[in-house]
Amino acid sequence: MTNLKYIEDNQYLISMVPVEEILRLGYELGLNENSKVLDLCCGYGTVLKVWSEAFEISGVGVDICKDFIRTGKKRLKESGINRVKLIHKDVTKYKDDMKYDVVICSETIKSIENTFQFGEKFLKKGGTLLYQKVFSTVPDVPKELDEFDGGVYPLTELNKIFNDLGYYITHFATGTENDWNRYYTWSVHRDIDKLRKKPNNQQLKEQVDYWNYMHFKYRMPFENQALFGLQKL
Repeated sequence: MTNLKYIEDNQYLISMVPVEEILRLGYELGLNENSKVLDLCCGYGTVLKVWSEAFEISGVGVDICKDFIRTGKKRLKESGINRVKLIHKDVTKYKDDMKYDVVICSETIKSIENTFQFGEKFLKKGGTLLYQKVFSTVPDVPKELDEFDGGVYPLTELNKIFNDLGYYITHFATGTENDWNRYYTWSVHRDIDKLRKKPNNQQLKEQVDYWNYMHFKYRMPFENQALFGLQKL
């Protein structure tokens, strides 16, 4: 896999955590051709794609955004991957009798506790729950950031929440400043496309301007994002 390939796949990650770190996680998790992975709120299904190419895993990705799933399916087909299935559906309504080695919760569903309870339904005993979550890089979280991202905690507090729910962090991967730049590039192109389609929508413009303000004022200086690998004793 070339550096150019990494760049391409990174453009389809709705995450601060880059492909290189996702590959490292897959290696540390011991993924192989017998591994089954479920990604809830999978976006374009990029994590599943990368892991299928590298480790030959089988997987299912679920997301409510039709455009994400359509693009993800196209990329899987172009890459000749048939061990990954992407489904357009509200994840809270998704049902599956399969038990997976790894369940990825890429978004928080109401609360951390509720998210874990939902993900656990699909997880094999002894499996790993991967939870994607932003965290504060400073002990005192700015109020504006906490309100904007719907609950931001320093790592010490997040770790305690996980422990109280019976989970321990066994794997950990974060983004860097360069990944913030990548994430911003993806976001701003998305927003510009929306504005071009609705150039006279003042409310939309105000939302985009506010998002950009929060990104540069609070998110980049005080926030990061991680994929937390979590297991129970």
